[in-house]
Amino acid sequence: MSKSIPHILASFSLCMMILSIIFPIPAYAAISDFRYRAPVTVNSTAASYNLLELTDEVLGQTEIGSLDLRLYNGNEEIPYALVTERDFDIATQVERAKILNQGKDAQGNLQLEVLVPSGQWIKQLAIITSAKNFIRSVNVEGSHNQQDWITLTENSTIFDLTDEQKSRHFEVNLPQTNFPYLRLIINNDGKGDFHCDGVSLSLQNQAVALNATERSFSMLAQSNNDGVQEYTFDLHQSHLPVEELEIITDAVNFNRRAEIYASDNNKDWDQLAQGELFSYQLDKLTAKQSMLKLNSNVRYLKLKIINQDNAPLDIRRIRMSGTNPLLVFPVNPTKETSLYWGNHQIQAPIYDIEKFKGNMDFSKIPLASLGAATENDAYQFKDIRPWTERNSWLLQGILVIVVVSLLIIIVRSIRKISSE
Repeated sequence: MSKSIPHILASFSLCMMILSIIFPIPAYAAISDFRYRAPVTVNSTAASYNLLELTDEVLGQTEIGSLDLRLYNGNEEIPYALVTERDFDIATQVERAKILNQGKDAQGNLQLEVLVPSGQWIKQLAIITSAKNFIRSVNVEGSHNQQDWITLTENSTIFDLTDEQKSRHFEVNLPQTNFPYLRLIINNDGKGDFHCDGVSLSLQNQAVALNATERSFSMLAQSNNDGVQEYTFDLHQSHLPVEELEIITDAVNFNRRAEIYASDNNKDWDQLAQGELFSYQLDKLTAKQSMLKLNSNVRYLKLKIINQDNAPLDIRRIRMSGTNPLLVFPVNPTKETSLYWGNHQIQAPIYDIEKFKGNMDFSKIPLASLGAATENDAYQFKDIRPWTERNSWLLQGILVIVVVSLLIIIVRSIRKISSE
């Protein structure tokens, strides 16, 4: 009899596992399954789709990855796709610019006028040069007619400090713009010999500019031990995207390696990113890198600055920012549209729109607006987990029975061997 007990229990456990596979957590849901809701005001100006930016409040109350978001027209669920900054960057390509005019002004500053391909947007350009050991400041202007010029950025610094075993930096960031002509003024007020071999442009087909949101946070801990400057931050809620961390300091002539770690419980930490922070004061110009790129949506972050034998950096402020994702969805202006969320049991939906969103021209899709979030009056809690999860006590009981049965078998076997 005792030998059959383990076989019975094993068969029972197998049946439970099969049941959990047959009755998995569903992805479909009713309006009453969600704790929160907010009205959506669609922009139906001859558009079949809308974009909707998610707020911090919504992101903080959804599951990680926003699995429990649902859109409804009345009582009808409508499909959507999650759109992040990466989806916009898919359209980015680097192309060498056509130089229209090149020369020097009365002050010896190098000036170049370049042509931007028709219909393209620019967010960054890079100077192409084989020059070594130089530093220069760059101004960039835009124009529609090559006569009236508007300043886009001033005193961006490009440099190569090979002999000093320091970094190279040839990129110039711009506010997203679609001027057909750009003029670069590379000022002759730096160090070393310089020549320009060309200009490359980072082009975007999409004209939608996603606005980064500065994140608020609390400083949980700050220390400086064994040459490592360490800061621990609490962003107050989870699921908020953080893509940039910047230090604000008046320090100059330093170069530090920095590391960023992430945790969802302030205990277990995983390294997320690393990079260089530096500031070189040379003559009248300053070459600076004070920002680290990362990709995080957890609540706790930690910054480590490796000072080695150098004095710690005097940091006045630390700034973090990230871009909230959007939803793209079909518009039905004849029915009221609402967004629902707040169900930790449900799985992410699988919609066809997710597969073809990469072919959408987001520049032609208008923005919808999200109203104030409220508790969903229709919300009714339903435990939709698999039966085995809802009755975990039963599995624990089965394990106890299995262990006891095995102990009985072992004890009987030992007694039998001893008696022989």
